[in-house]
Amino acid sequence: MAHSPDSFIFKTDRPWPNARLKVAAIVGHATSESVRLWLRTGRPGQFSLLLYQRDKAVATASGEADEAALQAVLGTVPLALKDAKVRLPGMRREDFAITDYAADTTIILDLERLKPDTRYGYALYDRDRKRMALGHNRLRWFRTPPSENEKRPFQFALFSCHMPYAVSGLFEKRTDVMNLNMWDFLNAALQRHAQEVDLIIAGGDQCYSDGVATLDIWQHLNRTMRKEDGRLLPDEEAMLSWYRDIYRGYWGFESLQRVFDSFPTYMIWDDHEIGDGWGSYYFRKKGKPDGLHRLLPAFEERGLTYDEGRELMRRMFRAARQAYIEYEHSHNPSTATGDFDYAFRRGGCAFYVLDGRGQRDVERKSYCILGQDQFKRFANWANALTPEETPFLFVVSAVPVLHTRAALVNADEQWLISHAGLDDDLRDSWEHDLHATERAALMKVLFAAAKKGIKVAILSGDVHVSAVFALRDNDGHCIYQLTSSAITYNVTRLQSWVLRLGAADHGETEEGYSFERLALYAESSYAFISVNPQKGEAWFKLYGEQQLEAPSGETDTKAVPVSHSLAKIRLF
Repeated sequence: MAHSPDSFIFKTDRPWPNARLKVAAIVGHATSESVRLWLRTGRPGQFSLLLYQRDKAVATASGEADEAALQAVLGTVPLALKDAKVRLPGMRREDFAITDYAADTTIILDLERLKPDTRYGYALYDRDRKRMALGHNRLRWFRTPPSENEKRPFQFALFSCHMPYAVSGLFEKRTDVMNLNMWDFLNAALQRHAQEVDLIIAGGDQCYSDGVATLDIWQHLNRTMRKEDGRLLPDEEAMLSWYRDIYRGYWGFESLQRVFDSFPTYMIWDDHEIGDGWGSYYFRKKGKPDGLHRLLPAFEERGLTYDEGRELMRRMFRAARQAYIEYEHSHNPSTATGDFDYAFRRGGCAFYVLDGRGQRDVERKSYCILGQDQFKRFANWANALTPEETPFLFVVSAVPVLHTRAALVNADEQWLISHAGLDDDLRDSWEHDLHATERAALMKVLFAAAKKGIKVAILSGDVHVSAVFALRDNDGHCIYQLTSSAITYNVTRLQSWVLRLGAADHGETEEGYSFERLALYAESSYAFISVNPQKGEAWFKLYGEQQLEAPSGETDTKAVPVSHSLAKIRLF
């Protein structure tokens, strides 16, 4: 099959400083009896997923708990499936074929009839080559959650904003990998609490289409857009290959994969999976900053009309959307075609993940962030909750509902803000006046749940500052805004100071709710939320990096980076 000359397929000159994702797995939506498993095979062919009970297999492989022996069995080449079955007690086999590159060799396997609270090992077997493709060099496993009737204490992790690159070099630009320690720290914490961690929330910006200049596909579009033989190029097929390349590059790190392929991970996108500030630009209002000139500043010098530039942007969105489905949304709970918001329950907690990016349009008359259809779905779902069945409610909004100082957030009309290119960032905020009606409606639903006795918290990312806010109504009902951002992002001391300055501290919202900031941290971090449904308690724990100095007298020993607790706040 011939590919567009603009495609990144088989392109070898992309300046990735790390190996890109090839064969990989993601543990997705899980129940006590099922798991959605995402796989990428890296090529078409005939494959089998081998599923086995991990603890029994480790003991059986060598007569004792020796994982090296099990790894040696799975690493045998060639390996007949009948030999693997002898070594792996209770092994189940799911056969499938990848016939082409239509979905970038990704596939979802819905594993059913599993046992609650049980560790399962899994491996990907390449039937064409008679060898393991995944799960031999490093044992893969996941644990199913306990039965929903068993409302035992559990934990879940929260992170957002994975941007591990920086560009260096004065004349010859070089892309460097930076700040990956947090993934190792997160994985170590997850493994340490593996029996209690039931899920992970990936709260947006899991990759950056526009993160650094050397990898920025929007800059690439500015360089390559054109009319050729009457055709507007690049086409959507080429753009899809660009977005896939972004995912494969940003997710090509072993430390990230160790998190994704071991714990049920629930994802939602934000703007950078599409393009910076997506949905928060003006195109039709006269006198407003023009989004097309921001995103595609070269369209006129490339000989294109305004309408042709807008068409290229629509193509980019459709390509971003397809790549998001393939790499992120496909392993979330199933949703109606075209909808990315979803709900699930775990251990007495109700979770609702809002899509604040796919429907966002600041030029809509109202409900610019979620749209009225999505908001009604959420409101009807939330209004039906009862504290007896679900004493906790966690709502995921990639952009925090409360974070920025009111004096700043509505300053997007000011010349300096617009000139600095920050106006779209401010319109992104829930606190902007554009979103007053939608924000008030959302808060009304959340406080209605709180008044019924449900303990409510909003989980967010996006702003590159981790923070905790408590909001209260006049009757003393409280909900929390919990933000964990970013897990990998390189900011200077000055940028860190500006990010801190932009965060609100205390006051009153436009709707009359009082708020107080309980924690603030502007460097890389991740968070754990501990929930005890039996006692009605929940804690927010924020983790960052600390340098342990070498012991006294050992001057040749370097400081060792470790993860440490930054804040531990009781929520309920």
